Amino acid sequence: MAVLNQKSVLDMIKEFRKNWRALCNSERTTLCGADSMLLALQLSMAENHKQHSGEFTVSLSDVLLTWKYLLHEKLNLPVENMEVTDHYEDIKKIYDDFLENSNMLDLIDVYKKCRILTSNCENNNTICPVQLLDKEIFPEY
Repeated sequence: MAVLNQKSVLDMIKEFRKNWRALCNSERTTLCGADSMLLALQLSMAENHKQHSGEFTVSLSDVLLTWKYLLHEKLNLPVENMEVTDHYEDIKKIYDDFLENSNMLDLIDVYKKCRILTSNCENNNTICPVQLLDKEIFPEY
């Protein structure tokens, strides 16, 4: 199953690259995998912490808690009964601004853009949001 999901993600990225003109502003857009997304989230959380307390630090447990929440929220999966860190909306804005200013898209944004593209086509072999949460694609640290 994991290999199938990875192949589906690779196919999705290939589709995105073929149709980038319809999906983003620049052919030089960088696509972020899970590791880059996690790093961007950590930096965003540290920046938010600096704005509120003066220190550019963040605990790993808070990053992982926010990571799980962010994935579920961005994929429109249930987030009830999930803990969320303080200032989550600020962190998400910093994260989104960081990606935009760096001309980057995370894997979930690529998924959403490709889903819009394929919803208008007959060949609708897209993966579902739950499949994206596969441990091979988004590790559960």
